[in-house]
Amino acid sequence: MGIHKLNLQEFLKENNSYKILKRCKDTTIIKLPNGELLKILDKELLELLEDTGFNLEVRLKEVENLKSFSNFSWPTRQLEESGIVNSYTMPYIPGVDFTDYYEDIFNLTSYAKIHSQIEENIKIGNKLGIVFPDLCTTENIRITPDGKVVFLDYDGLQVKKMPAVGYSDFLGTPNDVLQPKYYDFKTDLFTTELDIRSTIFLYFVDVFGINLAAVNKINPETGRIVTLEEIFSLINLQDLDIMQKVWKLFQKSIPNEFLGDDIYKLAEEYKLEEYSNIGIKKLIKK
Repeated sequence: MGIHKLNLQEFLKENNSYKILKRCKDTTIIKLPNGELLKILDKELLELLEDTGFNLEVRLKEVENLKSFSNFSWPTRQLEESGIVNSYTMPYIPGVDFTDYYEDIFNLTSYAKIHSQIEENIKIGNKLGIVFPDLCTTENIRITPDGKVVFLDYDGLQVKKMPAVGYSDFLGTPNDVLQPKYYDFKTDLFTTELDIRSTIFLYFVDVFGINLAAVNKINPETGRIVTLEEIFSLINLQDLDIMQKVWKLFQKSIPNEFLGDDIYKLAEEYKLEEYSNIGIKKLIKK
């Protein structure tokens, strides 16, 4: 079976009322007349990816074996130019990008329902041999009108023994990410520990406006190393379970742990308020 292979230029002619949503250095995202998305990877990027073992056509053939992961927007077509598969389409998913969703978060319970789904999607994907190194690119997460979380952007995944294109810079420097806890240098594959790091980093930036990648780095304003204790104090986080789980992210030999139900417990005890004009939000006891 597999997904259909079409010629890209002929397909664009047939769908000539398309709209370019985003044009990056090496990819283009197009919205088709029926609402579907078309993602095109440019030639230079594909050539670079081939050197890492990434092949878009081979990757797209894996789709049929992963369809049990229902909360992912699986590709519907593969398209080629000059005999090389360089693009694919994804079905229309109604709702909003996570980037737009989290900007107005003040209700911790509502957010917990979304974040919990993100964690569950990750767990299901991990069982299927999928790792999500680019999860923190929040345009890859969509929230439907009924509050369902759907993941997008198939080429950004690590699937079984096929490596990912890269990882979200949001997770830190290469020294932070390319270490044995998060990256297996024998197989050149990311570990599932990276996904737990991603979900907790995502929670902190969404809810508090804080990127945990700053931990153990020099604060240019003070000239001092940023510590977890300072961050916890800044947002008034006093939940020992969440603090412990965040601490584990920065330990080389201690396994990470999903936030799980602790985010609901936090929502029961606290509300959020703006802390300053720099976007930081602070926990206030109810």
